[in-house]
Amino acid sequence: MSSPSVIRTHQAIKARASAALEKRHIAGIDIGSTRFSCVVARVRPEMLNRTGRGRDSDVFAALELESVAEVPAAGVYQGVIVDVEAAAKALRNLIAQTRLQSGIQVDGALFALSGGSPRTLQANASSEIPVRRIDDAVIGRVMARCRQEIAHRIRRPLHVEPLDFTLDGKSGVYDPRGAPARSLGVRFSLITVERDGLQALASAANAAGLKVHGVACASAASGMACLTEDELTLGATLVDIGGDVTGVANFKGDRLRSVHALTVGGALLTADIAQALDIPFDKAELMKCAQAAGISADPSILGGAGPGEADNLLIGVIRPRVEEMFELVRATLPHGEHRPVVLCGGGCRMPGIVEVGQAVLGRRVRLGRSIRTGGSKNATSAQDHATAHGLLAHAVRLNCDPWNEAMENALQGERAFSGLRAWFAEHW
Repeated sequence: MSSPSVIRTHQAIKARASAALEKRHIAGIDIGSTRFSCVVARVRPEMLNRTGRGRDSDVFAALELESVAEVPAAGVYQGVIVDVEAAAKALRNLIAQTRLQSGIQVDGALFALSGGSPRTLQANASSEIPVRRIDDAVIGRVMARCRQEIAHRIRRPLHVEPLDFTLDGKSGVYDPRGAPARSLGVRFSLITVERDGLQALASAANAAGLKVHGVACASAASGMACLTEDELTLGATLVDIGGDVTGVANFKGDRLRSVHALTVGGALLTADIAQALDIPFDKAELMKCAQAAGISADPSILGGAGPGEADNLLIGVIRPRVEEMFELVRATLPHGEHRPVVLCGGGCRMPGIVEVGQAVLGRRVRLGRSIRTGGSKNATSAQDHATAHGLLAHAVRLNCDPWNEAMENALQGERAFSGLRAWFAEHW
């Protein structure tokens, strides 16, 4: 076990995303269980600089959509790559489709990982700092004290988020700059995933001739694409219903709070329909998405006879499984907070899923779509492409994090102090 500086981990993740944004085009690839999708956007670097434009400027305007492509998935099970050769072949086909559509040769991308058993850790640090006014330098010094043990042989961090601050014992402060204080504390969240899943993804990408500019949890990326500014700030939960995995990402205070991956998804529901009606899987998928009455139909009609018997049987298969999925989602929601839920992913195309979600979760539920990539068309910003769009927004967000300057200053001071320590060790 090792205890690295949390801000070193954050800056290493941010550096890879910033390097991708320095190119003329940036690509995001969603490694899904049923399809691989790729979104390519043109980067306008002048829009990424907030200097002279204010902290509230829309940095996501730096992205302008160029193309969206998708191919059937291969070599993936429950959100992780299990057959590197098959996944690499599918990635090569995806890049070829992207080149045909846009004429752009993609040589690297940010990737989304829906599996990998994500876990959320927290790191805290505090310091006595009797100052008249807190600034970035003070915040950076406290952040530099944060450490977190991570079993690097087993797990690797994907997201590092400064959540909030404690000011003279008062917690839940989002921005303490400008305030006087005797003590300051900071709290980080770290989302880690299994190392083997990341290594398989890197192997498949390399075999397909692609550089990995960064990896994000799929549901976290989808949240950055679909949630409004108010939802990110006040709190909301993004539920990404994929083929084999349903991802749940909780946001509040414009920060990613936690990520969960549930091994249920739309493909399991389709398999239930195929078995119950004794029909091929493809036909069951069409029936699932075309059910006019929807799964919101009154459960009292289940199993009834008459002209609607087939529909009743279909509803009887679908509704219990969807209710079970939302029960699992409910167990991951923060206690004591009534946050809205936003659905995305290919599995949320079933009619009536919003109504069932509201009934089981007991809170407002809506369908989400990408809102942060300029030039998006309705078809390409739909729920099943949200993750790929969100990867690009995630890179911009990392590059423009308001605490980057504080963390960079802290690291520079740490490097300078390390050099001084080495000099003393050598000469004294």
